[in-house]
Amino acid sequence: MRIVFYTPRDGGLGGEGKFVQLRWQGQEYLVFAPFKIHRYHNQIVAHFLQERGIAHHWLDGERLAIDDPRIRVIGGGRFRLDPGRGSLALWDDSQVYGRFQERGLAEKIARAGAPWDGLRIEIS
Repeated sequence: MRIVFYTPRDGGLGGEGKFVQLRWQGQEYLVFAPFKIHRYHNQIVAHFLQERGIAHHWLDGERLAIDDPRIRVIGGGRFRLDPGRGSLALWDDSQVYGRFQERGLAEKIARAGAPWDGLRIEIS
């Protein structure tokens, strides 16, 4: 699993926001964005796609269409990352993409390497 964390210019790793879980080119990704960066799951997906040059377009102000069939958004939720306490809480679901797949997720995050491998993962 690869983890992407969009960091605000005025902050570091941590805070609260939303995340999406997706699959691209045989690799699973967790993409986190604090509320300062993106307020909606589809904005996070669009950011991820744009950075990688993956074809997509907005159908209107709210609906995102992905033009590349190799991308599959699995689901999304909310997060709270507290590096000081060594914890990552995941909960909720995306109105657009549904709930993330929680089975085995804590183990996948732990195998992602630093700084994720030392966190206590709480999924509710």
